[in-house]
Amino acid sequence: MIKTEQKNGYVHLLISRPEKKNALTRDMYQDLADGVEKAAADESVNAIVISGDGGVFTAGNDLDDFRARATDTNPRPSAGLAFIETLMNCDTPVIIAAEGLAIGIGTTMLLHVDTVYAGQSTRFKTAFVDLGLVPEAASTVTMPLHLGSRKAADLLLMGDVLTAVEAADIGLITRSVEDGEALNQAFEAAEKLATKPRGALRASKRLMKAPWQAMVKEALERERDVFGERLRSDDCHAALARMGKK
Repeated sequence: MIKTEQKNGYVHLLISRPEKKNALTRDMYQDLADGVEKAAADESVNAIVISGDGGVFTAGNDLDDFRARATDTNPRPSAGLAFIETLMNCDTPVIIAAEGLAIGIGTTMLLHVDTVYAGQSTRFKTAFVDLGLVPEAASTVTMPLHLGSRKAADLLLMGDVLTAVEAADIGLITRSVEDGEALNQAFEAAEKLATKPRGALRASKRLMKAPWQAMVKEALERERDVFGERLRSDDCHAALARMGKK
């Protein structure tokens, strides 16, 4: 579930499914998208904070959801990508506080927010190729754009694991902090943003995104088509079956 708390000038969205390491289901993606949209439309809100419950950000997409989509003869649009599009279209600054695991979309969504604080023991990883899939969330463009093509290949093709210190060094996150302090840092940043003129803040974010926004949207569409094909592939079905036996 997604817990929402309205604070003074900002909104906190908490991913709360600790028994599954906050793996994201279709309903959770929808709730996140709704929470971001509602906060962005609220004239009293200058920032949105997203974090995970139980010392974990998110283990990524729920594998049972992938399995259902892989065998669905009439697949529905991806709720995860709909959430990413909501982040892409959000003019209100978004801050993420990460602890523990940030897997799959838990890493790629960071490329669509403005500020990220992570506890030192946080680990970042994408495993799309290992699952017989391709990267999503427009990460084939945003990751090389943010990190450079070599480091993007390490993450997206090799599936390397990054520590929080390494993630900060290459610009995937804003800052590595002591474990348990990421959310406090995020709240402090949100409180600072809450004091600024809302119109100027949102206009500035729009201008910062404008140079590459069309390119990112095109990447999202390209990936969407190929991801759907790969999700129905023998490679993906075999990988998901192996994961189910672990």
